[in-house]
Amino acid sequence: MNRLAKRVICLAVIALVWIPLQASAQLTLDDFTSGSYVNHLNTGPMQDQHYAKLAPGSLLGTARQTNFSIGPNYYKQGATLSIGKGIWILDAGFGTVGASDITCGVTLTGAAAPLGLDLSGHSGFRLNFSGVASSENLGVIVVVFPHNGNDCAYERVLPTYANPISIDFPFSGFNKPGGLTQADASDIDYIVIEAYGGGFASFGITSFQALN
Repeated sequence: MNRLAKRVICLAVIALVWIPLQASAQLTLDDFTSGSYVNHLNTGPMQDQHYAKLAPGSLLGTARQTNFSIGPNYYKQGATLSIGKGIWILDAGFGTVGASDITCGVTLTGAAAPLGLDLSGHSGFRLNFSGVASSENLGVIVVVFPHNGNDCAYERVLPTYANPISIDFPFSGFNKPGGLTQADASDIDYIVIEAYGGGFASFGITSFQALN
């Protein structure tokens, strides 16, 4: 099992466990206008995995892998995941703890396809939210797999936001000595973004960017 598969499995385990978390022109890595995917999970625990084709020339490769899961729900309200038309939405029903993660650096068949993404000269990542609604907090993790093997992650815990907000993940804050260095950022194989609710949480993300 390669290091990407091992890390994604770990994230899936974390997903259903509660762990409590501004604008000049940036480089947009994903604006969620391609790779459409819509699914509804009715009662938990349930999970789904999907591969969607990205636009030709995408900096994040040819396909996006999406994992979507929900935990047990006494009220059987379920949750809906929708990616497309410029937004990634997780809409969780009352009492439903949902999680979603996307992996970049794969093919439509799920095979690893290192990105070779050069983000040297950039200082971090940004997720632009249209809003967050949560009974507790929303956990968001960005995991980066540089070609040199210095894998690292950055977690933010977000409260409810009624209005759009930009959440930054500076390279210096990634969880290894020295953070995500410029050498690390110069050749990135894979990127994983995960969002999961401490309670029942809904959110909308309009873009994923690299900070200048």
